[in-house]
Amino acid sequence: MKTLQRWFSRRGALPLTCYLAAVALWLVLGAVHWGSDALARSAGTMYEAEIPVTDWQLAGLTDAGSTAESAALTTTDGDPQMILEDVSGMVVRTVSYAVEFDGDAREMCLYYTTQVGQDYSQDRRVFPESLGDGRYLYTLPRTTIVALRLDPCSPDANKKVGLTFTPGTITLNAPETLPAVWQYFVPNWYQAFCLVLYPALAAAAFSWLRAVWRALRRKTV
Repeated sequence: MKTLQRWFSRRGALPLTCYLAAVALWLVLGAVHWGSDALARSAGTMYEAEIPVTDWQLAGLTDAGSTAESAALTTTDGDPQMILEDVSGMVVRTVSYAVEFDGDAREMCLYYTTQVGQDYSQDRRVFPESLGDGRYLYTLPRTTIVALRLDPCSPDANKKVGLTFTPGTITLNAPETLPAVWQYFVPNWYQAFCLVLYPALAAAAFSWLRAVWRALRRKTV
């Protein structure tokens, strides 16, 4: 106890402790995520799957001619959807594909459900990262994924848009889209911002509580 008192009596010890605790927690979390994915790979539930475009349930889209090399679709309304009903038997971390549009694609997003029979919701969707040359990558949250609904574009209701997927597949867990070991421990820009902000807020809160506690002690003495 005296050692702790001496430590926290030093100038800057409280914020330094909060930052050290945040870094330690982040490293533990990265190790847990890495271990979870390693176990999923060894169990055979996290693997690469190339799903032909024709295997997705199409809504608001018509097949304009699909092969293994390419898949051509045409929108029929303003809300085209591609649905993969059941992926509950595997761990899905990423969805990626290459596509070209012959019109204005506008918004693209991927919806997911975490329970059987659950409705698709804007609270459970991710947006793509453009990798260039018509390639798109969706990174899903670390949760149970039961079904997927890809909204590949959002054209005007009175306009048709053609989509050509090359190859004619959509890939789940493509190896090049999954993190390397070191990437489990390196935060992205938003996570880095949180690692800077929240320990500082925690230190300020603890400092205020300590000041209040000392003031109350003085009043009772």
